[in-house]
Amino acid sequence: MHGKIVRYLSSNGKGAVINLSRKLFEFTKETWHDKKVIPAVDMFVEFRCNEAGQITDCKASKFQDFSGNSMISESEFWHHETDEQLETLLSNKRDAIVQKIYKETNYQKIKEITLDIKPMESLKRYFYQEFSAIAFLNDLYLPKNKYLYDYTHLKRFSAKTLDNLLYSDKTIPKDDFIEEIGIMTRLESAYSDFTRYQKVNVENVFKDHFLSQQCHYQALIVAINNAKDTSNLCQKRINAFNSDILLLERRIQAKVDLEKNQQKLQKVRLELKKMIEMESYNSNLCKYLLQLKKHFEEHYFKIFTSLYEKTYERIYKKIKSGLDICITLLNDKIYHKVLKSVALQKNFFKNANNDRVPTMIYFIEQYLEHLNKDRLNELDTLLYHYVDKIKKKHRKHFLIVTTDEQESTNLKLKILLQNELYSVKIAYKRTLYFSLINEITFEKIYIDSAHIWESPEGLIQEAKAFKANAKTPFEIFSKSVSTNRFGF
Repeated sequence: MHGKIVRYLSSNGKGAVINLSRKLFEFTKETWHDKKVIPAVDMFVEFRCNEAGQITDCKASKFQDFSGNSMISESEFWHHETDEQLETLLSNKRDAIVQKIYKETNYQKIKEITLDIKPMESLKRYFYQEFSAIAFLNDLYLPKNKYLYDYTHLKRFSAKTLDNLLYSDKTIPKDDFIEEIGIMTRLESAYSDFTRYQKVNVENVFKDHFLSQQCHYQALIVAINNAKDTSNLCQKRINAFNSDILLLERRIQAKVDLEKNQQKLQKVRLELKKMIEMESYNSNLCKYLLQLKKHFEEHYFKIFTSLYEKTYERIYKKIKSGLDICITLLNDKIYHKVLKSVALQKNFFKNANNDRVPTMIYFIEQYLEHLNKDRLNELDTLLYHYVDKIKKKHRKHFLIVTTDEQESTNLKLKILLQNELYSVKIAYKRTLYFSLINEITFEKIYIDSAHIWESPEGLIQEAKAFKANAKTPFEIFSKSVSTNRFGF
């Protein structure tokens, strides 16, 4: 039966559908059988129930738009059990319109075929799922000058990154990310469908999704077929009349019922003349209408093909850009949730070895670190170069020199809040400090004067002796002023 989703929670995959009688039916993610879209409130659906009234199969209806251009009304949606019934109704309505146009049109006088649906409107219907998915992007806010990540590289690490956050902090509900995940799921489905569109025969699309919707064109087809059938029937009658004439002429020559057969011959010849005129009329009408049909098809096929290619490219770019936006916003939301998480502050960030925020780039780096760089497959090679490019452009290293664990964690979080790609190292003993300033060029080094093993001046002098940090700026702080001095 038909219904509409009135409630859905992605956290547990449970939702509710209401039918025409205002009765509620519960469904779960296990009974949702539509891979192209995820359930959403106000989505029209087609569903089936068992004898106990429990939904066993639920999916998005093919009919979602009941605006002025739709032949199916929302009332008709509610009063029909299945999409198949609605498709039959739609077909019957279109056939009735075609027959009405055929009966009211004088095909001797028409000069061109009226266009019912423009090529672009037809393509919008053909690419409905894709345009619908793109429309959801309007609900997303992307900060100005925000760096966009490439979805194709980050996608396979998105679930791991989100799962890590939800596992580390049980107070964060998965529903906080439902908007980004929902839109991304729709876009992913549209994106995967483009492999199918690449192999599509545009001529078949033109016939099935443009010409089939043109009621005046379909009425012309009816007129052509009727003219052709009438012409064929006339030709058969002409052949029959010619046979009758030959028979009557033989009888007259044999002087059999002479007067009677002469009258019959005269009558048959008159009927033959009329039939020839009718056959000629229908034959010429058929040729004329076929020319109109050919001109209509050639003219609009050229327009349709051009628009199809442009629309395909436009949708592809929009979907790809939309996926980049979604993965970027999802990553950004995870980034800020991580930094605000008390659980992660007490565990993950207190560990001096954890110098970066566990976002998608972090997990990609971890993944690549365990691979043999000389034996990377094509996908991982592209990933490696992509991340390397990002790191060279955005990665900055900072060093905090202190033996105070809490102070180093607080300052680390403030620095990481400036940019998710920043790396903050902690030197809590001399050997580690010596190793870090020798290996890494730091953007800035912070020295906690109250919790170090020697004077700040000695540490600065030691760092500047190495080429890597000869020009690195230093900031000396103590616990009493650390909160206000750096403008965080």
